[in-house]
Amino acid sequence: MSLLRPSLRSASYQEVWGSGGSPLMAASAEAALRLIPLYAAVTGIADDISVTPWHGYQSAAGGWGERLASQPRLLTDPAGDGTGFIPWMNQGVSSACLWGFGFAQVLSRDPATDTPRVARWVHPGRVSIDEQQGSRAVFSVDGKTITDYLYVPGPVLPGSIRGLSPVALFRMQFGKSLKAQKYASDLFDRGVMPVGVLRNSGRTIDPEVGAVAKSRFKSDVANRDIFVTGNDWEWTALSAPSDDATFLETIKAGATEIAAIYRVTPEDIGGVTGTSMTYSTLEMNQQNRNRRALLPWVRRFESVLSYALGPGQYVKANMDALIRPDLKGRMEAHEIALRIGLETLPEGRALEDKPPLTAAEIDQWQNLYGARKAATTTGGK
Repeated sequence: MSLLRPSLRSASYQEVWGSGGSPLMAASAEAALRLIPLYAAVTGIADDISVTPWHGYQSAAGGWGERLASQPRLLTDPAGDGTGFIPWMNQGVSSACLWGFGFAQVLSRDPATDTPRVARWVHPGRVSIDEQQGSRAVFSVDGKTITDYLYVPGPVLPGSIRGLSPVALFRMQFGKSLKAQKYASDLFDRGVMPVGVLRNSGRTIDPEVGAVAKSRFKSDVANRDIFVTGNDWEWTALSAPSDDATFLETIKAGATEIAAIYRVTPEDIGGVTGTSMTYSTLEMNQQNRNRRALLPWVRRFESVLSYALGPGQYVKANMDALIRPDLKGRMEAHEIALRIGLETLPEGRALEDKPPLTAAEIDQWQNLYGARKAATTTGGK
C-alpha cells in the first residue's frame, strides 16, 4: 500500500504505517509517534514543506530560469488520483523524517518526454535496500525488485546510500527520552516508591514495635484523622529523590532533545529553550526555521525531482512564500522590486493572487500615478 493514502475513515496504525520492516531507529515508529514532541516536529516540517509553492523551470542562458508555462504532472497530481501535490509531498517528507528516506515507485511516464507522470510513495518498512550487488543498490518492495523509482535519502554515511533519519543519527539521545518516559511510568503509575517514612528519632526499634506503630498510624490516618503519639516519632512526606524530582523537567528535556535533532525551536514542540533570547518578528522566526529545519529537506527533494524532469529543467520550492510579512511590508517590497527590475508588474500581482492588469487598466494606472507624481514634484518645488 502507499504511504498515508487519503481515506474518509479513521485508519489504524497498522493500516497507515504497516507492520513489516525495521525502522532505522532505536524504537519502532509506533512507539516514536507516541512522543508528542516527535510528532510535532515531523508533522510541522512536513506541513511547511508541502504547502510551499513548488514549480518547474526551464534553464536559460546566464544561469537563470523561466517558469514552465505548463507545469509537469509530477508537480500537479503526482499520485495520479486527483489528490494533488500537497498530500503527496507531505507523505514523502514524513517518510524521510521518520525513516530516513522516501521511496516512490514510478507507475507511468510521459510518452513524449519519458518523465515520470505518476509516482506513489511506498511505506519504507516494505522497502529493502541491497547495497551488495555491484555498483548500484537494488531496491525491492515486498521482495520484488523495483527499477523505476524516486528515492530521496536523508543524511547518509560514507560508502552507503541508505538514508538515515534525524532520530537514527541521534539514537542515544532519543532512546534516553523513551527510557525517561518508561521510567516515569514505572515510578509513578506502578507505585514503586513508598509514600513516606515513619521514623522514631529517639531510639532503634525492633520489627514488632515498628509493625504496631505502622498499623496504628495507617488506621488513624486512613480517614485523614490526626495521628497522636509520643515526642520521639516524626512523619515526613517523601518527595522524589533528586533524580526523580526532575521527572517533569525530563519530559521537557526530551522535547528539547528532539527539537535539536530536527533543528526546530523547542517551544514549537513542547520544550523549553533555556534562554530568554527571542526574535523580534514572526518573519525572522520563519527565516530561521526555513534555514535550519526546512532547507536541508527541501534541497534533497528539489534535487531528486529536478533529476526526474531531465536535462534543461529543474524544480524549485518558493520558500519565501512561508515568510509572509504584513500588507505594508509586502507593498514596500514590491515597490522596490519593481523599481530595480527584480520583478515585473504581472509577477508582483501574481504573488498577491491578483490577475494581470488589462491594457486599459495599465493606462489608467500610469495616468493616475504619473499625475500624482507630477503634482508631488511640482509641489516640492
